Amino acid sequence: MINIDDIIKQSNNTSIIDKNILQPYIYIDNLPSNNQNIRSKFLNAFNELYFKINNQQLLNKIDSIISIFHNSSLLIDDIEDSSQYRRKHKTSHLIYGIPLTLNCGNLMYFKALQQSQLLSNDSLIKLKISDILINEMLNLHHGQGLDIYWRDYLITLDHLPSIQDYLNMVKDKTGGLFRLSTSLLNLFSEEKFDLIAVSNLLGILYQIRDDYLNLVDESYGLNKGIKGEDLIEGKLSLPILHCLIETGKSSPVYKLLYEFQNPNKRKEQMDLISECIKYMEVESYSLKFTQDLILQYKEKLMSLISKRDGWDNSSLIQIINHLCNV
Repeated sequence: MINIDDIIKQSNNTSIIDKNILQPYIYIDNLPSNNQNIRSKFLNAFNELYFKINNQQLLNKIDSIISIFHNSSLLIDDIEDSSQYRRKHKTSHLIYGIPLTLNCGNLMYFKALQQSQLLSNDSLIKLKISDILINEMLNLHHGQGLDIYWRDYLITLDHLPSIQDYLNMVKDKTGGLFRLSTSLLNLFSEEKFDLIAVSNLLGILYQIRDDYLNLVDESYGLNKGIKGEDLIEGKLSLPILHCLIETGKSSPVYKLLYEFQNPNKRKEQMDLISECIKYMEVESYSLKFTQDLILQYKEKLMSLISKRDGWDNSSLIQIINHLCNV
């Protein structure tokens, strides 16, 4: 959990931040994590297997910066998706309003950038840190932008994005936080490793697992307030996109997304939503397609990680095995 008092302290000639305008961030930062701080676990697992950095203070600072980016993106993502629940609680913008929450999310992005410059006194390393973070912020917003565009302009699209288009979008949107971990660790480690491919695969795995659980997992429905939220939102998640590509206009998924364009109207169609999920299970086999892709990507990950001595008993493998157990 981030120490908010450290964040609002005056430093580097920057004025003290009024704690009142940080309330949306403080709120989401204090919500219990659904996945036991999985990004912190990945950071430490990468360090354990590859980078061997013994400076715990440095690791904590990197962890804090990545957490700020993640929580800030959730504040804005929940607004863009009109989400009502996050981790079983009301989303920040429903409590503090969209304007303050939006401003807070953007403010904390810049705060994370500022804190990243305190990781080193070396001007060249500072420049490399900035380059890493700015590139990943561009990737995040590009991926998120495509996700939103495909959702909000679905009925006007000349053609649906391909599965490969979707995976490339996910690599940008979700892979960034994993690439941040490995890139920053690589910068401060005496041992250098190119783990971009591993980071990209983890980002894709993490997202398509989330796509799958959104439709089938009861506990996920409790966390988000409703099962099948992606269908209600109109999001082209992997199984939903696969179903549309494979079945065209003949599926209940097409009917839900194209005939009920307002999410509030879709929310009233719970029987149709259940029919959509069942259809993706037993007719279009989109849920199985997603499961199979998770296993396929897991095998690719294992083949990359197995090149490192001690990989089979590592924390990284344990986390990946747990992540792919769907």
